[in-house]
Amino acid sequence: MPSLLAVLIGGGGALLFHFLGMPAAFLTGSATAVVIALALRVPVNLPGPVRAGAFSVLGTVMGASISAEALRQLATAPFALIGLVLCIIGTTTASAVVLALVGRWDRLSALCGSIPGNLPLVLAVSMQGGARMDRVVMAQSTRLFILVALIPFAFGGSESGALSMGPAEFGVMDVLVTVALTVASVGVAYAARIPAPTLMGPLIAGATVSLTGVATVAIPEWLAAFSLVMLGTSVALRFRGVKRAGLIRMFLASLAAFVAAGAVALALAALFALILGRPMASVFLAYAPGGLDTMIALSFLLNFDVAFVALIHTARMIILSLTLPAIVALLARRWRNSGSTCD
Repeated sequence: MPSLLAVLIGGGGALLFHFLGMPAAFLTGSATAVVIALALRVPVNLPGPVRAGAFSVLGTVMGASISAEALRQLATAPFALIGLVLCIIGTTTASAVVLALVGRWDRLSALCGSIPGNLPLVLAVSMQGGARMDRVVMAQSTRLFILVALIPFAFGGSESGALSMGPAEFGVMDVLVTVALTVASVGVAYAARIPAPTLMGPLIAGATVSLTGVATVAIPEWLAAFSLVMLGTSVALRFRGVKRAGLIRMFLASLAAFVAAGAVALALAALFALILGRPMASVFLAYAPGGLDTMIALSFLLNFDVAFVALIHTARMIILSLTLPAIVALLARRWRNSGSTCD
């Protein structure tokens, strides 16, 4: 029943936003509706395989949208990586300072709540270090939800009438081949230990098949819409782990931290857009302190450079995976020894 409720509520919100002409309606509408349901204490949930399947379907069609010209433009990526490192440091610092000073959070919870992206890793190191998990989840979830809700309005214009998830004409065999490709690529991605395998494996496979022309990538519009609804619902469900005690106070602190981090990301995006010669909105989506899956989906829905956004967010996941456990463990031990505890 919780899963059925999640699908119905998310789908209802998506359809409402679509009929109202809202940007990225299937993503933003489902996320908004499920957040409201959680606030009203409606028991909603999604099984892991449903979420993984939705990410995989979206990964395949987003990969198919990557053009050869977009890949050639990735030659500017080394300069973009410099901006990425500066953005990770800048947004994390700005957000953590606001959470510590305005929200009066302990330093470890403020730091872990401010680290951009790679949420499973962040939650793991936060728990191991002894951070307040309700605070970390609130800060991370608030930031991602606001990005999903605001970016389409800021950069996206209005919702288009149809979802462009395949060529103008395709047959049942094209759909079956696409589904088989999606399933196989997820297995390969897991075996190769690629970050975010349920998304990145199909994305790479979709791009390869599309660029080589060996097959037609095609997904029915109803399946594409359902996958976007599941992605929006998954974003909203991240609020489930937040304790209700002091909820308003935590939310306001998280909101202030988002403004600080967003301002830093926006300033760096504007600077590096000039350096790289790319649209500022595309660079901001690449640097935005949100989840890899959601930011790539938004870049696809808003017709920005999927290859560039995917590359930068994947690089951020790798950087955080290599450095975050050691940094958080070191700081947690130092702050614990200095008497800074989680209150």
